[in-house]
Amino acid sequence: KQETLIMSLETPFLLWADTGAQQHYKKAHLSAADVIRADVPRGPKAERDWQVSRALLHAGRIRVPAGCVESLSHSHGSAVVALAPKGWRVGVDIERVRPRRVLELAEWACSASEVRLLHGLSGDEQLLYFYLLWTMKEAFIKAAGLSFPVDLKHYGLDGMSRSLLSLRAPPGAWYAAAYRLQPEWVASVVWQPTVDAVTSQPQWIEGPASTLPSLTGLGIWNVR
Repeated sequence: KQETLIMSLETPFLLWADTGAQQHYKKAHLSAADVIRADVPRGPKAERDWQVSRALLHAGRIRVPAGCVESLSHSHGSAVVALAPKGWRVGVDIERVRPRRVLELAEWACSASEVRLLHGLSGDEQLLYFYLLWTMKEAFIKAAGLSFPVDLKHYGLDGMSRSLLSLRAPPGAWYAAAYRLQPEWVASVVWQPTVDAVTSQPQWIEGPASTLPSLTGLGIWNVR
């Protein structure tokens, strides 16, 4: 018998999975939409990510009340599902931190103030901040139904330094949180509660046959 996770009206939940979750993948657990996609030809790594992420989706869905909203992200064998109460908006994104042409990508995806801040950083700090920005932008795209890549530059974080940042969000009251999952992942989640809801910091939960990495909070922001 599966344990039921009682979804509060105050917080989103983040479920984590690594490659261990792949052993729990079953086609019988897929949604109708995913059944159609299940047999699409994929390479070995893409198939692994598919199975890990769908096993995690199922694990989340059977532990929350009907009608909860969800957002899924996966990268290089790991996955995160964000779950929030009915009527909320939620988006999550996870990326594995690896060397990138940060400043070139920033010119394409970031606002002028974000680009300036990235130019003021270097090495691992610059890379980490870029992934913080990128995952938050992707999370907003999902949560608010925005257009990729057109809207990437419009939303994210503004500030003169990493210690003084403000959230640049779509209209309405929005909350955001970002995390470093050691040793190689960055994840961001954004959510918009219903008008009368009181919200708090997201809660992390391990998915099936998975071990949650050590977490470091990179920041929590809101606009009301």
